[in-house]
Amino acid sequence: MTAALNSPLPEAAVDFLVPGLPYSGPELRGMEMSGLVEHVMGDLYLPADHGSGAARVRAAAARRLTAPVLTGRWAVMGVTAAWVLTGGPAPEVLEAAVDRYHRIPLQPLSVRLSLEQTHVVGQSAEVIDHWGLPCTSAARTVEDLLRRAEDPARAAAALTAATRLLPLTSATQLRDRFERHRRRPGMAGARRALETLLAA
Repeated sequence: MTAALNSPLPEAAVDFLVPGLPYSGPELRGMEMSGLVEHVMGDLYLPADHGSGAARVRAAAARRLTAPVLTGRWAVMGVTAAWVLTGGPAPEVLEAAVDRYHRIPLQPLSVRLSLEQTHVVGQSAEVIDHWGLPCTSAARTVEDLLRRAEDPARAAAALTAATRLLPLTSATQLRDRFERHRRRPGMAGARRALETLLAA
């Protein structure tokens, strides 16, 4: 399954419904409660029969929300990358790794934006092309998530997302990776969290 994730796939073209085109936000939320549309992420919706849980739809949604705001090299990471790769409930925050400083837009986005300036976006082994969306690899995403394991505000979401990613990479690969990166901040807690998840 990991090999399939690393295969470049064409950018997903998805026609999302957004507030104002042609329905207002309250109309879309009412249609969602009636089962006519499904919420994808942020202010993006799809008709109920269009499969909002498909990987290409998740990738297109993340790209639609990030691409107008970010420049240079970037990749979704953390809980956003986990959602794009494995599904589950859409995150309330859009996390991205960037290669340079970005100002958070003054105009509020439909999801909270969290950026981390890091060298990871320049490393082809760490970033994959997933339906046209630059996304941290499954192994890198697990590492990023478990480094938060000791942060009470973010631990629950991080551990849940990391658990969904475990089938996409081998335990041996993760242990070796965590050993190589043991000097990174948060890795002591991440290593303990990894062993707990693998033992479950």
